[in-house]
Amino acid sequence: MANGVIELGEVPRETPAAALGTDRLMPRRALMTLLSIVLLAVPAGAAPIPQLDRPTVVPARLGDTMFLAGDRMMLVSGSATLVSQISHRVVRSFALPSARLLSTTTVTVSGGINQVVLAGDTVVVSYQVDASGTWATVAVEEGTDRTRWRSTSRLIAVSEADGLVLLGTDTAVTGIDLSSGKARWRLVRPTDGYIAETGWDADYPRWLVLLTDSGRLESHDPHTGALLAARTLPPRPGRANGLIWPVDDLVMADDGAPGFAAYQLPGLTPLWHTDADLSGSWMQAACGQLICTFRQQRGLTAIDPDTGRELWENPDWAYAEPVGGRLLATRAERGVDDPGLWVIDPATGQALGNFGGWEFLAPAANGSFYAKLDVRGEYLVHYGLLDPDTLSVRVLGTVDDVSNSCQTTAGLLICRLIDASVAMWPLR
Repeated sequence: MANGVIELGEVPRETPAAALGTDRLMPRRALMTLLSIVLLAVPAGAAPIPQLDRPTVVPARLGDTMFLAGDRMMLVSGSATLVSQISHRVVRSFALPSARLLSTTTVTVSGGINQVVLAGDTVVVSYQVDASGTWATVAVEEGTDRTRWRSTSRLIAVSEADGLVLLGTDTAVTGIDLSSGKARWRLVRPTDGYIAETGWDADYPRWLVLLTDSGRLESHDPHTGALLAARTLPPRPGRANGLIWPVDDLVMADDGAPGFAAYQLPGLTPLWHTDADLSGSWMQAACGQLICTFRQQRGLTAIDPDTGRELWENPDWAYAEPVGGRLLATRAERGVDDPGLWVIDPATGQALGNFGGWEFLAPAANGSFYAKLDVRGEYLVHYGLLDPDTLSVRVLGTVDDVSNSCQTTAGLLICRLIDASVAMWPLR
């Protein structure tokens, strides 16, 4: 089926069957029959419903890893090997949405790969060297096995426009040349300090922020390493780590008084001071018109980014993210495997409805979002367009033989099948 519209109102979260308006889980044939009847009920004057296209399938093996970035898909051969085990991994790059093979690159690594970035004619790969958390990054000329450089550093980001790779270690953040691996600049991490990235624009940060126990607060240009601004705060011996929170275009820091002070980036202009109890909290980079702070087993506290005023606190929410003018949230419930996908009011923190077992995939137009619903006990996935304002679900299609690993990019729903291959369906 494809492009059917089923208005479901508030969807209960108990079972995926309830999310589709059925009384119980049914065999796939019966379920498809039911959905077909619903679609046949569309008025005669309505636009014709196109048939669901057969998927484009890219062969892959069990253990192959998939990475998506815009209009590219990278498939890395082989399973995540044990750290310190040297292996030659093949990276196949495909154009999307056509799934045309563009290149085949061989990289030599000594651990499990966690990130692959294609920048110009260079494939940059991040991998874990040992179980203690040591990371390394290697750059290989695309379409070959020629290693351009290797560094025992954490991959932070790649700027193709600048030909720059941002790497981090316990002692510094370094900007290195994409082609040669030579360092262009280096920002040393003070022994009593911490460096954080913030204000991400696509896949690259707009600023680096440094805070030390002695009270030194700095902002730096992540393209050049240049110092942009600096301020002196009251010293906080032994407390720099965890007492700085960059959130988009501002940074919050412990200024010695109860609560936290906020400074505008990049100039570190003082904005406000909040008395909200944020101890033991972590902050989310993007939360719509709010600053969302979370505390383990204590829920969510919402802060006004313009004034620092605490707007509301709700112990129910473990996570939230903006979609349109609403927030999508999951509950902080112990012992619940499927806490549901809730719609909450960002002005009050109160629940407006629940999409049940649907899982968020990606934002769409007009404040809606793409989501999927897995049928428990079957390799069957429904995907659709969900509207948090009306709490309605528009089912776009149902796909079979899916192993519950789906993502969206380039106008496609991309899933791993039970035979490990990659299947692609157009989102429409």
